[in-house]
Amino acid sequence: MNNSNNSQKKKQKSQDPKRLKDIRIPVEPQIPQCQVCEEKKAGFYCTKCEVHYCKACESEVHTSFWKKKHKEFIFQEPYFPQEKINSNLCDKHKKELSLYCKDDNKLICTKCYETCRINNHSIFGLDEYSNEISEKIKMILNKIQNVEIQNNETIQKSIELKNKFKIEIKELSNLIENQSDLLIQKIQKSKINHLNLLLKAEIITDTKFDQIMNKNQAKQEAINETKKKIKILKKLEKDKKTIKFLQESNEIIEKDKEEREKERKKEQQSKREIQREKESKDIHRLNHRKIRDPKNLKGKKILEEFDPKMNRKNLIKLKNENKTAWNPSENWGRICGKKIYSRGKHQIKIKIDQFPNPEYEANYVDLGVIKTENRENLIEKVNYEGTYFFSSYWDGRGNESQKVKKENGKWIGENYPEKIYIKKNDIFEIFLDMDQKKISFKLNEKNLEGWENLPEKVKFFAYLEYLKGKEKNQITII
Repeated sequence: MNNSNNSQKKKQKSQDPKRLKDIRIPVEPQIPQCQVCEEKKAGFYCTKCEVHYCKACESEVHTSFWKKKHKEFIFQEPYFPQEKINSNLCDKHKKELSLYCKDDNKLICTKCYETCRINNHSIFGLDEYSNEISEKIKMILNKIQNVEIQNNETIQKSIELKNKFKIEIKELSNLIENQSDLLIQKIQKSKINHLNLLLKAEIITDTKFDQIMNKNQAKQEAINETKKKIKILKKLEKDKKTIKFLQESNEIIEKDKEEREKERKKEQQSKREIQREKESKDIHRLNHRKIRDPKNLKGKKILEEFDPKMNRKNLIKLKNENKTAWNPSENWGRICGKKIYSRGKHQIKIKIDQFPNPEYEANYVDLGVIKTENRENLIEKVNYEGTYFFSSYWDGRGNESQKVKKENGKWIGENYPEKIYIKKNDIFEIFLDMDQKKISFKLNEKNLEGWENLPEKVKFFAYLEYLKGKEKNQITII
């Protein structure tokens, strides 16, 4: 029984895999340098001389008769440290360790294999055992990585919650501070009012008392009694009448303040509306040339002009006080206007100074409006999202035009029923009704349909195609 128990314990111990660092791996020999020339690595060691030699130095030293005897029985060729030479050999059989016994948990040679096979031990090759260990290590590493990912997620969530709580606490603290300041102000005001009322009451009572004392000196006792009564009345007034009076006065004051604030807000709103109506009327008149002098509008700049900052790579050149734009480059040019249109009716009048009709290449001109927030995407990224415009192009055979828009990533274009030809010296007009969110166009004397449901705020934009010839596209705001 004891023998069987001992064998079971040995098997249990052997089932636990041994660490890789405990397995003896053959070590490459560390060869020292020659102690004579100190340049080459040593290949021999003479125990008689106790010196490391390379091949050339050894042949020179051991030429004499008595030193030749060193080679016969003492000299070792080649030299390797004794510990590392025997590190990959079996201690019993002095053979190479090429197998692994799982039951004994150690490396064995081919002769040890015979004894292990008789005892029915599980034996593996070194490659097979190393693969098994590497797979276990990979499994452990994967588990560790999963745990790290979960820990990082929980940490990130806790940080987000912490930041939310901080923001909420700051907001609450700000509200409490504001409300506390208001309450303190109200208390101070009420306190001052109470003190003033008390002072007035004391002054009144003192004057009355002095009058009674001057008139009725003989009735001192009655006056004393009246003093007592006055004191009692003061207390009563302090306790009842003054409180009621102060409450009523505070309510009246607050109501007066609210009414004054309402009246002030109404007056401000009415002034703003009047001013807006004046501005819209002035703008409308100026665009229709009923008011020719912009100085009458208190110095406000109402007419449209091109914005040099909203010019793609500065390809479009400006002149005539930023009213004229032309594209001398060999690239697509896009530019926006300065003015933002949000309400009222507006008119943008443009003269086509140059629009060449080339024989072999297309020529495009786009004129319209874009949503104010998307103007940088149009200029920098050539993204037409939120645009509503008139597009005219020449393809070498003729000129065609259409109305185009891009909403929610979708292009929508509709050709006009009649072919519309744009040419040099034409007058093109854009009409904006921002109250009804509409846009329409006009070429010379021909009215053209536009689009509805414009954004809240828009800006004028123009696209001028590049051409290789001498004549270039050019437009002017008039």
